[in-house]
Amino acid sequence: AARGARRARALHLLAAGEGSAAPQLALLREYGIATAMASQVTDADSALAAASQIGFPVVLKTDEPTIAHKSDAHGVIMGIQTPDQLASAYADLAARLGPAALVCQTVRGGVELALGIARDHALGPLLVVGAGGVLVELLADRVVALPPVTPGQAMELLTGLRVRKLLDGVRGAAPADLDAVVRAITGLSALALDLADQIEALDINPLICGPTGAIAVDALVVRR
Repeated sequence: AARGARRARALHLLAAGEGSAAPQLALLREYGIATAMASQVTDADSALAAASQIGFPVVLKTDEPTIAHKSDAHGVIMGIQTPDQLASAYADLAARLGPAALVCQTVRGGVELALGIARDHALGPLLVVGAGGVLVELLADRVVALPPVTPGQAMELLTGLRVRKLLDGVRGAAPADLDAVVRAITGLSALALDLADQIEALDINPLICGPTGAIAVDALVVRR
């Protein structure tokens, strides 16, 4: 019964997420994946109100439904420190790309992973775990598994990555919270199974992995 109720909530968020990243992040939270705080805004006043609630510094991103790859459209403005900076950043974004935007929490740096779901015509949904951020294109460092994935299997997947050493902490950096990374992987595995008939692809990039947790900053869901 609990799984049925979770699937019903997930289907509702999936429908709401057609036009905005905020419900897509809420969908991840439904499966125990921590995400950056994000508020949908459509004017400067609501952007300022959201930032005062989230706390500066914030990130401003376009939330126009026709723009899938925000960075390519110069639709992500980082490091906004003050209300004045936010007002001018919002005016710029709205003029170039449209009024729909997200005000997002700034997540402290860590090791960036990418998690995803990809559909195989014969096997169904596959779980993909790899290096994230700018390393996605550079390293092609990824592993693939068939859900369901147990915590033990999730740890094995991480061991198969070249970026695994970074998670342990190098050059004085604190090690990442591996349990949190494993929870994100197993949570995405559960989502893949629950919504196998609904999702063509899903990308979480980056998942920022630090000593205090693993936080999804951006998600892109492609419906079947």
